[in-house]
Amino acid sequence: MTEQSGKKRRNQGSEHSDANEGLYNASGGSGLVFRKSLVQATTFLAVVLLTLLVYATIYILLLVFAGILLAVLVDYFGRQLMRVPRIPHWLAVTTVLAVLAALLVLMVLLLIPVVVEETLKLAGQLEESVEQLIDWLQEATGGQLRVEQIWEMEELPGIGQVWRGVAGIFATTIGAITGLSIVVIVGVFIAYRPRLYMTGLMRLVPVVHRPRAAEVLAAVGVTLRRWLLGQLISMILLALSTWIMLALLGIPQAPSLALITGAMTFVPYLGPIIALIPILMISFLESPLLALYVLILYMAIQNVEANVIMPIVFHRTAHIPPALGVISQILFGSLLGFLGFVLAIPLMAVVLQMVKMVYVEDILGDSNREDTP
Repeated sequence: MTEQSGKKRRNQGSEHSDANEGLYNASGGSGLVFRKSLVQATTFLAVVLLTLLVYATIYILLLVFAGILLAVLVDYFGRQLMRVPRIPHWLAVTTVLAVLAALLVLMVLLLIPVVVEETLKLAGQLEESVEQLIDWLQEATGGQLRVEQIWEMEELPGIGQVWRGVAGIFATTIGAITGLSIVVIVGVFIAYRPRLYMTGLMRLVPVVHRPRAAEVLAAVGVTLRRWLLGQLISMILLALSTWIMLALLGIPQAPSLALITGAMTFVPYLGPIIALIPILMISFLESPLLALYVLILYMAIQNVEANVIMPIVFHRTAHIPPALGVISQILFGSLLGFLGFVLAIPLMAVVLQMVKMVYVEDILGDSNREDTP
């Protein structure tokens, strides 16, 4: 009897002690359930907060990713220069950056005179056409239609509308310049000290997983370099095909226009359309029918390059299936806007590589590392 009462008092004492310590430190089943629930709730909350943070800063993250692509490009060509004896890393990177800057300046110098000259010519022709149209209307109406009445047919936009349009263009230009500056700054800093940033990123990974994380990052870097190689091949092919087309049609300044077209191909779909504007202006000055021929042939070449050649090239270089290339542009473009559309292919290449190594190989245990044909 005495032993039972002692056990009862000890049990009551332990329960009272567990109650004082709280559910988190309780040794019973209720304490274990509480701790698991707390961990799950904390993890869920952390994931939600991280998702909201990424969503709020997605534009900056995309600019940083574009800067990483620039760093990968500079680092790749810099390593090729380092094969020459006695060329340090900093000198190789500086040389590559200087060459890229010179190419950019050359393209601008080639583009601006062409656009300005042809715009002035086109404006002169349009002015003559308008005058001929007014003369014809006056003759058709027996001189009853005055020139002032033509401009009164449509209500001119107010000062407020014009000011809002100018302000919108100014804000867009400032945003584009700011974004380009971020890309260049990030790319240059990473290109000069890639190991510094790799080491800092590795310190965020648990020690036991750092070797595997290093393998994943190295594979991602190789994938991005292959994508850049595929993009370079696409730019060269489109520039050559455009040059041949313009030369056969007798369009002036065909080499400069082809170079601009190849460079603008880096921006999918929209870039070639922008490059088409000076081509159409020059061809229209030669003949409106010639401009129509140029438009038809250019769109045919662009569609073949974008929908046939590009998917095959990226499949061979970055191992991106052709269907996923198109899906990625639709997906990232709708979710992330214009910048996501531009960076859709390299983003998909990175996602596929990380899914393959982290999920398929490490989590599912599929050790077959052969690339899918």
